[in-house]
Amino acid sequence: MPTILSDSQIVIALFTALITGIFALRLGTELYK
Repeated sequence: MPTILSDSQIVIALFTALITGIFALRLGTELYK
């Protein structure tokens, strides 16, 4: 099932993943303390 993604969708997906990762990392470090 091939899915065609536009460049904007790829950029948004990567940006969202990056922000989510940073937020999760900060939250994890705060909870670990």
